[in-house]
Amino acid sequence: MPKLEGAVAWVTGAGRGIGAAIALELARAGGRVALTSRSADQLQTVHRQIQDQSGQSLIFPCDVSDRTAVEKTALEIKKTWAPVQILINNAGSAVFAKIIQTREEDWDSMMQNNVKSAFLCSRAVLPDMMAAGAGQIVNIVSIAGRQPYYNCGAYCASKYALQGFTDVLRMEVRKHGIRVTAVLPGATDTAIWGDAHVERGRMMSAQQVAQTVAAVCCAQPPVMVEEILIRPQGGDL
Repeated sequence: MPKLEGAVAWVTGAGRGIGAAIALELARAGGRVALTSRSADQLQTVHRQIQDQSGQSLIFPCDVSDRTAVEKTALEIKKTWAPVQILINNAGSAVFAKIIQTREEDWDSMMQNNVKSAFLCSRAVLPDMMAAGAGQIVNIVSIAGRQPYYNCGAYCASKYALQGFTDVLRMEVRKHGIRVTAVLPGATDTAIWGDAHVERGRMMSAQQVAQTVAAVCCAQPPVMVEEILIRPQGGDL
């Protein structure tokens, strides 16, 4: 029997890339997966893939940087299934540029999408997790939350902030039986790279990252995986 049988999981940024792969893996493990992103079309594709593998999922289009939308979505998931037991804060964005060339709107967008969204979604599900004395939150941070990269000033700043948020959140809620995990992937072959000339053949696949996240969620208490760093075998690009 799948280890997540019936567990309600919420995956943000589930329309593509790592988020979509995580949603598929959690559904394979028996979870009921709430899919959110801004794009309903992309979510429909992931939803059909989950249905094709006899999994359970529902679509909740949501801007996870908007407090009202987040709170409404958490409530809709709860009314439809049950309170969220597993939260995957995966939504994010990236613009790669030197700091002097970084536009203010790109800075603000990354802080909203990469940090504020995790704060809002975590805060929305914590009361029910605390009442249940259990829960799992996984924040997809990035290796850029641990070390600096050239042309990535704003992105690194947002991911360093997410790492700090994750560490403090873990300190605050572990006494309530809630597990908080930071996952820091290195170079992964997703659309985040845009048209950049990169060696995709050396990158990890989104599915490989997703399999690690699913394993974290399937770990049995009292084990809490606090942090996982995943890099391509050949190292950074």
